Amino acid sequence: MRTTANIQPRPRTLGNRGDTIIEVLIATAIVSLVLVSAYAITIRNTRATQDVQENSYAQKLVEQQVELLRQNPAAATTDGCFDTTTDAHIYTPGTCTVTVPGNGASYTVTVHMATAESGVFGARYQVQVAWKTINSVDANVTAYYTVEHT
Repeated sequence: MRTTANIQPRPRTLGNRGDTIIEVLIATAIVSLVLVSAYAITIRNTRATQDVQENSYAQKLVEQQVELLRQNPAAATTDGCFDTTTDAHIYTPGTCTVTVPGNGASYTVTVHMATAESGVFGARYQVQVAWKTINSVDANVTAYYTVEHT
């Protein structure tokens, strides 16, 4: 008579049992889903970071134009912009195009006199920077500045 204490489990031999094709397909599908999701999140984060950088640069351009306008409000009698490519910062009619070194993004800068007459508050200017984003969407940043008369 045999007792249960003496029974030894049979060792598995190689080739007896392996992964079925269904298990392999399920594992491949799960790994693929994880990799595709990670790739999509990375691309979305990269575009969001680029959008933030472009918007930040545009805001700096607007601030620069407003500061130059504050220093020399009499120069802006027509629509134009301050040329920031030289140290002279000469006000030129029309629009200025600023290209960012490195990524090649191009910004269009315009200073527009919103009110031509001198009112109680003085002349009001609209400073606008426009560009095409990495997603090929038109974007702009606009600020208003009022020159007070003394």
